[in-house]
Amino acid sequence: MAAAVHRLRIGEAVAEDRIDGRPQRWTVTELFIDERPLCQWLGIARDLRRHGTDLDPELPPPERELGRDAFLGRIPAPNQFGSGRLVLYRCHCGSDYCGVISCRLKTDGDHVLWQDVTHEDDDGPSAGHNAADSSAPELTPVARFVFDRAQYEQELERHFPR
Repeated sequence: MAAAVHRLRIGEAVAEDRIDGRPQRWTVTELFIDERPLCQWLGIARDLRRHGTDLDPELPPPERELGRDAFLGRIPAPNQFGSGRLVLYRCHCGSDYCGVISCRLKTDGDHVLWQDVTHEDDDGPSAGHNAADSSAPELTPVARFVFDRAQYEQELERHFPR
């Protein structure tokens, strides 16, 4: 049985959190899979812990280019843990050591695969919420997203005009 092929769109969404005790809202770059935000697939909210992505327009051009090349599988993912996993969401501070949402990116002929989409920290990727570690987010890991390679590459090139 063939896996369902998903469609990627990079757009904007609103994130919310409390800063200095006050509710705050801001716009973030969002990864939409079949028009559904990735955070909804995982059952998590976009907040300060999951604020950034290597696709954010406010990043300096060299960092954006590294992000684009990592998402395209042209270079190994610049993950601070050294795991080679592609970071999809990271903390607002820019450090992966706060914990990230990441995946293993693979290209396979006409497809791009995001495998094992889950939380990752110093202990490596997790399989979901660990009751013994309340700092790890409760989420629903996704085993695999399969994208049409041509559509995926076209969407990344649209998001990163030269």
